[in-house]
Amino acid sequence: MIGNSQYILALDTSGPSLAVAVLKNEVLLAEKFLNISNQHSVNLLPVLDGLIQELDLAYNELSAVAVAVGPGSFTGIRIGVSTANTLAYGLNVPVLGISSLEALAYPYINLSTAVLALFDARGGRLYGALFKQGKRLISDRQFVKQELPILLQEKYSELDNFFLIGDGFPIAEQLLQENGLQYLRSDNMFNRQDYISAANLGLIAFKEIRRNPDLFQGGYQEPARPNYCVITQAERNLAQKENQ
Repeated sequence: MIGNSQYILALDTSGPSLAVAVLKNEVLLAEKFLNISNQHSVNLLPVLDGLIQELDLAYNELSAVAVAVGPGSFTGIRIGVSTANTLAYGLNVPVLGISSLEALAYPYINLSTAVLALFDARGGRLYGALFKQGKRLISDRQFVKQELPILLQEKYSELDNFFLIGDGFPIAEQLLQENGLQYLRSDNMFNRQDYISAANLGLIAFKEIRRNPDLFQGGYQEPARPNYCVITQAERNLAQKENQ
C-alpha cells in the first residue's frame, strides 16, 4: 500500500541502453544509465541491486515499480517487463507499464512545438508517437517506408515544425526531407534526448498515481504488458487499401 513516503523503482531495457532510477515523492534519489548495447539480461539485476544498496534502501520499502513496456527491442522489453512484474508480485506492490515513446518525449511533451518521438525498428521501419502541449496526436505505432510523412502531411499539415527525438532520427530525417517537411533537432548528436530516462518513467508513474489513487491501494493487481507495436500483414494490406 502506498503511504506518505512513496518510493518508486523505475526501469527501462526497451532499447540499447539500460536505465534504472529510484524516486521518493516525485524527487529523484538516484539514477543509473548504461549505454551497453542490449546486454540487459546480464546487467539489469546487478545494476538494480547496486542502486538499492547505494541508497541504503530495502526492496520492501518500495511502493511501486514502473517499467517501459515498448515499443522497442522485443528481447529488451521482455527482460524489463518480466523483471518488473516479478519484483512487484514478490513485494505485493503495483507495477505500472509506461510507453517507451511517452517516456522519451516526457521532458518536451508540453512544448508548443510538436514532438515526434521515434525509435529505429530496423529494416527501414520506425516506432513513433506525436505529442503537442501535453496531448497525444499519434498513438504508439509502427511506420513502414513512406507511412510517416504521408500521415503527417494528410492529418497534421497545420503543424509548422516537428522536434525530432530518438534513435530513429536518421531514418526520419531522410523521409521528412524527401517530402518537404520541416523539423528541429539538437546539435548534440550524442544527447540523452535520444535515450529514455528512468527518472522520467518514475515521474510519469507518480502522475498516474495522482490521477488514479484508488487503483494503487491494494498491492499487486495485474502485470504490466508488453507493447511490441507489431503490424500484421492483414493490417498493412487494409491500410494500403484505405490510402488508395
